[in-house]
Amino acid sequence: MLLSKFKSNNLWLIAPSASKIWFLFPLLYTLLIQILTGIPKPSTLRERSADDLLIQFAEEIFDYPYWLQDISHYPLFFLLAWLWSWFFQRKKGPRLSTFFLPVFLSLSYAIFNELAQFFIPQRFPSFGDLAMNLMGVTSALILHRKAFKNHLGRCAR
Repeated sequence: MLLSKFKSNNLWLIAPSASKIWFLFPLLYTLLIQILTGIPKPSTLRERSADDLLIQFAEEIFDYPYWLQDISHYPLFFLLAWLWSWFFQRKKGPRLSTFFLPVFLSLSYAIFNELAQFFIPQRFPSFGDLAMNLMGVTSALILHRKAFKNHLGRCAR
């Protein structure tokens, strides 16, 4: 019952109402990504006498292979771009403004997020991370746009 209601409302495709409160979803997710990708390595935190909980959290983040860290950027930034598209598609019709704003926000943030690594001790920008960021953003924007147009086509029938 709940799943059919979820599909019929297309909650996954369009924010439910014109209320600006839905802006919090993509905004808070963007902040979450910045927190996750902005945590210094555990050794840096130990040098600065950081809280043990933060050090343990950093150890968990950095405790998987480097190649897997690169790949993890794809789903993080896919969801980021999907959420910004989801929020801006609240209006009926695929308008250019509702397409270009999520494109600009998502691509700009994907680049900014990687460049911010310059300012975090023992972290550095990575071409692999940037590539995964951009691929996640691009594929989400394309898939959301296509799904939204398909949804409008079904509604018009």
